[in-house]
Amino acid sequence: MNRLSQKSVLTSTIRLAFAAFCFLCCSTLVTSIFAQDAQLADVEALEEEAIRAAVAQLAPSVIRFETIGGTTRVEGDIVSNGPSTGIVISEDGYVLSASFNFAHEPASIFARLPNGKRAGAEVIGRDLSRKLVLLKIQSDFEFDVPKIADSNSVQVGETIIGLGRVFESEAPSITTGIVSAKNRIWDRAIQVDAKISPANFGGPLVNLKGEVIGILVPMSPDDDSELAGTQWYDSGIGFAVPLDQLDSKLDALKKGKTLRKGLIGIS
Repeated sequence: MNRLSQKSVLTSTIRLAFAAFCFLCCSTLVTSIFAQDAQLADVEALEEEAIRAAVAQLAPSVIRFETIGGTTRVEGDIVSNGPSTGIVISEDGYVLSASFNFAHEPASIFARLPNGKRAGAEVIGRDLSRKLVLLKIQSDFEFDVPKIADSNSVQVGETIIGLGRVFESEAPSITTGIVSAKNRIWDRAIQVDAKISPANFGGPLVNLKGEVIGILVPMSPDDDSELAGTQWYDSGIGFAVPLDQLDSKLDALKKGKTLRKGLIGIS
């Protein structure tokens, strides 16, 4: 075999080896991509399953309120007296909700019980600094009390679910997102990027374990009125008051007290 033929054979061999190497790399890359896609699909399926389970677990504790009467304007703004949401905190019918939902001071409040019946309710106490109200449902129905999450264990970037019950559907409405920040609004709130609207105000913020992290309320760092923060409807800026930090406040609220910000006088 002459040198030209040897060179041609060597060149062909190199080309075949390179082609085989490229094919192997492409095959490995394609396999890796498919594996990653399969893993991502598995993660998404598990997250969807966890969300459905958490919603089903919390649904009996999410209460729909209906109001009758009251003012049409609060602080010069027109307010609605439509359905709103609350979350059960005791078996005997104490429920926490956003003060925004009752800013118009309705003449009558009715709650839809998990069994489909309706019962009267009344506002017992208010926490003005956290934009919350405590209501008592006038019924001997034994309510489901949800598990409460440790707010110190909540992580930025954690997946969360916001629940509301203002529609006629048996299932609560949901919105999902992540925790954006902690210790917001004078260290009183957790911030989330979920689209929060009046359908969610007063409803629970829930983790994937089905534990209640907090209660969704409209808030603003620049305004302390009952309607503050409502300009951020569905904007991806939402706030929740941690529920585990309210234990020391509940006794006072049950006694009908109105909790306000502390004041200091200097002269």
